[in-house]
Order: sequence, then C-alpha cells, then structure tokens
Amino acid sequence: MYIPDKYLEENWENQAELIKAYPLATVVTFSSDGLIANHFPFYLKVDKETGKKYLHAHIAKVNHQIPSFKTGDELIVIFKSADSYITPSYYPTKQDTHKVVPTWDFAAVHCYGTAKIYDETEWVRAQLDNLTAQEEKNRETEWTVDEAPESYVKLLQKAICGLEIEITRTECKYKFEQKMKPCDIAGVAEGLAKDDKHEVAKIVRKCNHI
Repeated sequence: MYIPDKYLEENWENQAELIKAYPLATVVTFSSDGLIANHFPFYLKVDKETGKKYLHAHIAKVNHQIPSFKTGDELIVIFKSADSYITPSYYPTKQDTHKVVPTWDFAAVHCYGTAKIYDETEWVRAQLDNLTAQEEKNRETEWTVDEAPESYVKLLQKAICGLEIEITRTECKYKFEQKMKPCDIAGVAEGLAKDDKHEVAKIVRKCNHI
C-alpha cells in the first residue's frame, strides 16, 4: 500500500482499534484460477502469552475460496474505516488563495498472514460467541447465541467452518488531513459534521488532536 510518511500509522493499538471498529474485511487469496476475494466479519484475538495476533471468522463450507486457505500461501486481509470525499469548500484557505483541491479521507489496515481452516464444532461455536459478543457489547440488551434453540444452532453450524489467519505483518494508513493548516483541519471537521458525516469528522479530530 502506498503510504506517505505523514499518513503512516505504526502503532498496533491504533491498528487494532480500526480492526475492531470496522470488522468487515476483504480477504484476497490466489488460486489456480487467479485471485479470489470475499468479505467476512472478523474477531481479533491476541494471545497473551505469545503476543501472536489472529483473525477469526466463520465461512460457508461451500465457499470456493476454502482451497486457497489450505495452501499455506500468504494472503491479505483489508480493513477500511468510514471514509468521505473532502470538498475544497471545507478549507478556509480556499477563500484566500483557492490553492486547494478535493481529496478523500480514510484509514486502512492491510494484514498479511497465513490461514488455517477449522471444522471442529467447539472452535466454530467459540467464534460465533466471540463475534456476537464483540458486536453486541454496546447494545442496551445484548443478544447471545445461546438464546437461539441449541438444535437450530447446531443445524446451522453443520454448514460452516472456522477460519483463522495468523497475522505476520501489517501496513496501516490513516489519511485525515494531517500536516494541513490548523484552520483547514478545523474546517474539514466542521464541514463533515454539518454534512452529517460525524464518524469521519470524529476521526479527523482524533488524528489531529483537536
């Protein structure tokens, strides 16, 4: 991924925060038929003893990407934040010099690693529980998998398997107006908020400490 120095994010905690906030990722592998891409929501697990990082998901057993997960070849998982077009009209500098152009603000984490498929009932059930808990945690009343009939869950589980990707390296880009003039950064944050793009406005403020 092309990352100018001002947008490079090497802090793992910030990378992990993006992964957890936007867990639906694009997984790209290579097969004998060429590239394959699919989209899965992931649960991020960090082994406290070894420090190794894993991405866990569950996928349909009939998914045509499964053979490419079993080769041991390197793959890439792409996570992306909320994003927005940035109009020059957000920049106060436009009124002074007009030397501004449109851009696009976003963040992305590329996780590289190797995959392993699990077809064990207990592993898959743990993944279902972990992913559900991750996504339900901010709800007033959290739904849990065990609220569904056990026989129903077991029936559905027969059609899925587990996917574990061990992260071997990452690349991360946070592009949210860093190094711009303070007045222009504030203008972007305010403009995005007025356009009801509050999520992106919040990240602009956080990245620039305003």
